[in-house]
Amino acid sequence: MSPGVATGPEPEHEQDAPAVPGSLRFRRLWLFSPGADLAILVIPLALTLAAAGASAFMAPLAADGAHRLMAWTAQNILGNATHVVLTFLLFGVHRDVLTAAPNQPRNILAGSLAMLLVGAALFFTSYADRAVHLFAVAVIFNVFGMHHTLSQHRGLWSLHGLRGGQAGLPAPSPLERRLQQLYVPLLLSVLLTRIFFVAESAAPNAPAYLDVGQGVVLPWQTLPVLIGIWLVYFLLLFRAVLRSGTASGPKVLYLLGMATATGLALVAPSWGYVMLPGMHGLEYYVLSARMLEPREGDAPRLGRKLIWPAMVVSMLPLLALGVVHGFLLDGPARGSLSISGGAQAHPLLRGLTSLGFAVVLAHYFADAFIFRFRIPSIRQVMLRRLGLGAR
Repeated sequence: MSPGVATGPEPEHEQDAPAVPGSLRFRRLWLFSPGADLAILVIPLALTLAAAGASAFMAPLAADGAHRLMAWTAQNILGNATHVVLTFLLFGVHRDVLTAAPNQPRNILAGSLAMLLVGAALFFTSYADRAVHLFAVAVIFNVFGMHHTLSQHRGLWSLHGLRGGQAGLPAPSPLERRLQQLYVPLLLSVLLTRIFFVAESAAPNAPAYLDVGQGVVLPWQTLPVLIGIWLVYFLLLFRAVLRSGTASGPKVLYLLGMATATGLALVAPSWGYVMLPGMHGLEYYVLSARMLEPREGDAPRLGRKLIWPAMVVSMLPLLALGVVHGFLLDGPARGSLSISGGAQAHPLLRGLTSLGFAVVLAHYFADAFIFRFRIPSIRQVMLRRLGLGAR
């Protein structure tokens, strides 16, 4: 999800106070609701900090177990691995999302099916010979997964900008717009360099955090350079946001959440890869629930009271698969979706897991189409579904 910064239509109400640089306003600016907006940030962070704090006082084996439990919770309960089916539920309930642009239904359905077949085959064979396919699987999931996560950050950032414009706040400054355009490519490069190409620790011959046989990696002393890039970026960003006048409090909180999650992934990837997936999954839950709501003129298909039950039912197969993997997970849980070899000795589970991973890739493909807000027809449909556009 990656719409550009938008200020929306002319505000219906005057600002409650003059635009004072550095001041924050919260009223009428929550993207979903105060509870939902805060839960997206607080729950993954609290889970991560509590688990990291507890593991610091545990024996190494128990600490590894705590990390695996928290990684599993972030992937399944908070939704990073289970939310992917909600895209296809949305297509079934509101067909205008699928048909918002010419040829979009054909492109999405054909592309998603191709991703499903190719992905399932790739992951199934990776279990048969992990030495051959480990590199491809790890790279695919961590590159696509991180790009997808960062793009969703950028998309929600844009929606906060739209909400602020509708409420009469100043438009994003040119610097904020430039930094927003830079967010995905810059943070993607920094985070992938960290996990694939920088030594995990200062120990001699330490491998990368994700060791896929890439050989010699950059010394651990490279990490301060990456942290410096991250720090300069977010200092410039918050300076730009806070100097342009009264800022949206919910947007600033969300940007703080983005900075915390990506910074944690740089400094301590084991724990950053708990917060980032948890945040991503919860975001998609509330986005999906909002988009599934009926709007004026919709045919009655799914009442408001049935939205969350329908979401839970649609996700049950993936959740059940995650529960089984929770018992089989062996070794450290690292990277996007915490891929492990726990299913290797179970042919049926291997096939189901491969299909589950393939659904994730199909979801990446479909989302790349339906959130192309630069296309006017898609923008109109999706903003209406989000309750942020003209009815």
